[in-house]
Amino acid sequence: MTAMQSSCCPVTVCDGPDCLQLTEREAQVCMTICGSDEPVTFSSIRTKLGYHQEVTSRILRRLVNYREIEKSQGGYRRSVNNYLRLLCSR
Repeated sequence: MTAMQSSCCPVTVCDGPDCLQLTEREAQVCMTICGSDEPVTFSSIRTKLGYHQEVTSRILRRLVNYREIEKSQGGYRRSVNNYLRLLCSR
């Protein structure tokens, strides 16, 4: 687990109870999604990062459950909750 991940992006140091500890793979998925202005599809995340389909699915499901990202009609995007969590951690 990466101790410095408080939210999907940007990465900040976080010690509070609202922080989500991300694995390196989860952080890479987050940064891939946050690096795009448009929703990112499942297949493009999987292809870009080279993860197995089940691994990608599990990571996305966890990040959606924790409201770090949202699933939209066109793919996955950064969650509004993510921005609020970042503000709370400052």
